[in-house]
Amino acid sequence: MSNLSNTFKYISHFRHAGHQVGRKIGDMLEVLTYAAIARDDSMLSRLHVEPKLHGYSDAGHKVEFILISTPTTDSQGQPVVKNGGSITDPSEVISFIECKKVGVEQTVNGKFKKTFPKNGNNKNYLIPYNQMFTISFAPRGGQKHTYNITFNSNRTVNITKSEDGDFSYTSIVNDDNRIIFTLSDDFNSEIIGNESSLRDYEPTLKNCRILEIVSVNDDGVIALLNDCLAGPQTPEKAKQSSFVALDVRKRRFDSFDKRIPESEMVSVLVLTEFSHWEQKSQNMIKACIDRNFVVSDEIIIEAFENFEAFFGQDFYNKITKENFEKDPDVRRIALTLVNQYDGKIFFDIEDDVYKKFIVKNNKFFAIS
Repeated sequence: MSNLSNTFKYISHFRHAGHQVGRKIGDMLEVLTYAAIARDDSMLSRLHVEPKLHGYSDAGHKVEFILISTPTTDSQGQPVVKNGGSITDPSEVISFIECKKVGVEQTVNGKFKKTFPKNGNNKNYLIPYNQMFTISFAPRGGQKHTYNITFNSNRTVNITKSEDGDFSYTSIVNDDNRIIFTLSDDFNSEIIGNESSLRDYEPTLKNCRILEIVSVNDDGVIALLNDCLAGPQTPEKAKQSSFVALDVRKRRFDSFDKRIPESEMVSVLVLTEFSHWEQKSQNMIKACIDRNFVVSDEIIIEAFENFEAFFGQDFYNKITKENFEKDPDVRRIALTLVNQYDGKIFFDIEDDVYKKFIVKNNKFFAIS
């Protein structure tokens, strides 16, 4: 099982709004990639944003960014960016860049669903007072952790641990509270109460379960227990991006096989939350795509924090490629961050070196 990303630990702080923030991770990846291109006029003048790029199958693949061989400028010599449309002849394409993010999927724990009745027609469940239930981790090669949870009519929760007779956790519970049960990559487990969040959790997070307390009433506690799964969609994302590379390469060169080193038309995949990508998915993209890069969780989090500091509570609505093009503040914040790293925000998974994108002699390169 893959580790849960530091980005997930960051967004969990937002609780219910975290779902909205979480959906913006992929958008932030695109905004930062856009900024890394836009800082260089030679790339920006060749940029085509979100066209449909047609492959050998004649399928139109919507890719985030394409760099074409002929630059376009206005009457003042400033770069002109193309948006949308279709590219049916890839002979002008010097690189196409896809961005993929696969986050943490939260699903209702199966045992929990079977144990407690649904609360009416909604997705929450009623936990009666004084009925004990367990939340456990049984990692392969590590110690088992079994927590015994009981809610009491005085609106408290008591938690003990089967493997540790000295362990005891008690707290008052209120509406919109939560309790997080963690498992680290060295198989230790902790409880994080309502007053804190995963942002305060230092170890690498292997697994966690989140007990969401929706409300407390006379009959018991309305709650939901979520399992947190590390990127179960990575194989599908790997297949999708790999097929685009193969399909377009076949149309351009009449061959699915990678040409090493590729210089005429470089297929590029940019990822984040890379801890969710298990080895088989990594192998697939390495086999099919010319260059694969990661924008680290730390850079993504830094970008989120910069947006939050400037725009305030609804900062995540600002994180779009369209706003990067039209909103001077969005553009400035993204460019400032990327320039802080001299454009080297792309971690190359082949040689573990941070690189930046450039166009030289009408060809795409990633250099350190």
